[in-house]
Amino acid sequence: MSLDISRRRAFSQGRLQRSDIWRTVAWFALLLALPLVVFGIFAFYLFNADYAVTRTREAAQAARQAAELGDVASAALDAKAGRAISQITAALDAGGPDMMRNVRVASFVNEVRFLLVHDRDGKVIPLATGTLESENELLQRFGGLFASLRDQMDSESGPTRKVGTWTVGETLVSFAQCQRMTESRDICVIFDEITLDPVLEEALDKASAKLNDRLLMLRDPLGRALWSHGPSNLSTSAISDLSGSMRGWRMETSTPPVAHHGLLPLIAITVPLIGSWLLLIWYMYRSQQARLLESTFRSEMTAKLSHDLRTPIANLRLYTDLLLRRSGDEAAVNRYGAVMRAEVERLALLADNTIVYGRTAAPAPVRLDEAVPDAVVDATIARYEHLFAAGGSTIEVEHNAPRAGFFDRVSFERILINLIDNANKYAPGRILVTTAEVDGMLTLIVRDFGRGLDRSAQAKMLALVQPGGGAKDGFGLGLVVVRELAEANGGKVTIENAEPGLRVTASMKIKGSAKEEAKCPS
Repeated sequence: MSLDISRRRAFSQGRLQRSDIWRTVAWFALLLALPLVVFGIFAFYLFNADYAVTRTREAAQAARQAAELGDVASAALDAKAGRAISQITAALDAGGPDMMRNVRVASFVNEVRFLLVHDRDGKVIPLATGTLESENELLQRFGGLFASLRDQMDSESGPTRKVGTWTVGETLVSFAQCQRMTESRDICVIFDEITLDPVLEEALDKASAKLNDRLLMLRDPLGRALWSHGPSNLSTSAISDLSGSMRGWRMETSTPPVAHHGLLPLIAITVPLIGSWLLLIWYMYRSQQARLLESTFRSEMTAKLSHDLRTPIANLRLYTDLLLRRSGDEAAVNRYGAVMRAEVERLALLADNTIVYGRTAAPAPVRLDEAVPDAVVDATIARYEHLFAAGGSTIEVEHNAPRAGFFDRVSFERILINLIDNANKYAPGRILVTTAEVDGMLTLIVRDFGRGLDRSAQAKMLALVQPGGGAKDGFGLGLVVVRELAEANGGKVTIENAEPGLRVTASMKIKGSAKEEAKCPS
């Protein structure tokens, strides 16, 4: 059963307080667990001193190995970037009319995503004119990053200076490195993570070939696992942030299991005690949960019934006002009185449904009435015509179910009123109602001509019409009622954007009348 807004209403109205349930269970668990906890603490300190020392030593060793693997990965990245920059430099030094083509070829061969060359304080690649559009876009995206890296090189010393960093997009991680080959030339390259994955994996596989007693896992700056090594049945327990060219990445490691024979006496004593404790707590929790479910069910029943009662009550108020205003018009008084009598009868049937709600988890048909579906639609809309007109809506009907049959008329009216009420509430204006009867199924389609639903709202609405779906914070309670009524009558509910507007289709079973069956002998 869905525990939604109705359950919170039950709590807030004092029928059943969640805090009372958990407070009772917590106090009961605490009183039973106190002696066990005291004993466990004492035994833990007695039996586990050597185990704690061993685990600390293993954790420190794991951190050292993670740092060493980080250095291996950094060296592999620097070597990859160094080879690319060396070949690009050679193409630049060779000069000639094909220099630019040779530079781009060197970049492509080394899987460089983007290249930026500054020579004598002027940009060489990309060119100021004649540059590919894609290079201009990448320059705008990474130009600031390269400028920052070049500024960092200014603070370093030595004939060849280099600095690298990782840049993180929404889904893409890239590695950028700049090298100052001479005082007048800076070369910056950027690689996508996907091109560096094989380089890192090869280097790390060689470096960790002998580390088969622990699990190692490398994660990129977005937290995605790129590489792992070691037993898959272990879990990582230590995290080391890498440095150098791998800054922003982290290596997760596990410590190998250590035999801990000191726990055997503790386990032999505490396991039976813990099992008994859990059994008692489970029994108390089940008892409290049964009370919770009962309160939830009654709360949901009340919420759904209240939702259905709002529309006829509002209609009664409206027609009461009209009746008072037309007290001198006998025809109007008779017409309004007939509507009010019909609404009172509908309220009586809803009250009968309350008894059915109290017996079952879903509404069941109170009775099957013989009626003409199109006539029921017309009569229902006529009763609520003024109410929906006050909300700014006009109702149009397409009749395709003119034959009499046996169906749950009360549920059919409730479905119709709920769907029109939703359309009037969220998309007032023109509302189109269509009926149909095919192969023993009575179909009711209500369409508005509003803006429809965006993707997120449509997902929420579709969840409401799925079996077992429940309203959240009061949103879609009417649709939940419609779905349950349709399912109780052997039908279903679908919802879709109609462009423009929203179309909701509800169906239920209908049996042919005695007259119709007499015309079609078996």
